[in-house]
Amino acid sequence: MGRFLSTVIIIAGALAAAGCGRASDRPPAVPGHPQRIVSLAPSLTETLFALGVGDRVVGVTRYCAYPPAVRELPKIGGHLDPNFEAIVSLEPDLVVVIPSSHENRRRLESLGIAVLEVDQHDVDAVLDSVSIVAEACGVGERGAALRSTIEDRLADVASMVAGFPRVRTLVVVGHQIGGGTVRSVWAAGPDTFYDGVLRIAGGVNVIDGGVARYPEVSREGLTAFDPEVVLDLVAGVEERNFDLDEVLSGWRRLAELRAVREHRVSVLEGDHMVVPGPRLPEMVEAVARALHPELGWGTE
Repeated sequence: MGRFLSTVIIIAGALAAAGCGRASDRPPAVPGHPQRIVSLAPSLTETLFALGVGDRVVGVTRYCAYPPAVRELPKIGGHLDPNFEAIVSLEPDLVVVIPSSHENRRRLESLGIAVLEVDQHDVDAVLDSVSIVAEACGVGERGAALRSTIEDRLADVASMVAGFPRVRTLVVVGHQIGGGTVRSVWAAGPDTFYDGVLRIAGGVNVIDGGVARYPEVSREGLTAFDPEVVLDLVAGVEERNFDLDEVLSGWRRLAELRAVREHRVSVLEGDHMVVPGPRLPEMVEAVARALHPELGWGTE
C-alpha cells in the first residue's frame, strides 16, 4: 500500500502495564476510602469501573476509552506524560498508576497525593490487581466476585483446549506495511502478558527466549520462525483509519509463511485485545477461537 502503518505498542499506556514485573503496592493510607480517583492507565480505569466505583473516577488518560462513560471524563495527558497541574486541579485523594510510571509516582507523592502502583505485567498480576484495587476502594467483596468470574472463564477456555496440540503462534502487536506487504513486525516475546494468554488459549509462542519482550522481527525473521498461526492485534481501528482488508492483503504477500499458505492469519480487532484488565476473558476466548477453530465454540 506504499505507506507506513505501524504501532509499536498498540495503544500507548495499554501494554505498558504488561511490560514491567514489579510487585504491586498494598493500598496507601487514605483516610476512609478514596472518593476522587485519577487513573493513569486504561487497564486500571477498566478495573475501577468493573468494580462498580466508576462514579469515583474524576480523571483519566487520553488513551482511556472503555467503558464509553470514560470518554466524557477530564483527560490528564498520558501515563508517561501526565499534566500534573490538571491532576492537582481535580483534587484526587488517590491516583492509581502502573509500574512504568514510577517517576510520575514520585512527583505525585511530592505534591502530597496518595498513589497506588499496580502491576499487571502478566495474567496472575492482572488477577491480583483486581483484588488490590478493590481493597483500596473498600469493595473487597466485589473484587473477590469479579476475580472469581474471570478465573472461572479462563478455566473454561483452558478446559476446552486441553488435550489438543499446542499451536505455534506469532502474536503481532504492531507492524510496518509498505509496497503492499508486511516488511517487519513487533511481536510479543517471552515473559510477556501475551505469552501467558497463549498458554491458556492452547498456543505456544514461536519466540521462545533470548530476545526483548517485544522484539522487531524482519521478514526474514518471520520466515525463520514460520508460525502455524499469526495473530495480528489491532486496536483503535476507527481512530487510526485502519483498513483491515489492507492489513490482511499485506500478509497474503508472505506466501513463504505456513500461516499464510494455510489461511491462518487472524486480525483480532478491538481495544479489549490490548488492555490487560478485567476483559481478559474476552481476549483469551478470541485467541482460543483463532487457534482452535475445530472446537465447538457455539455461536456469539
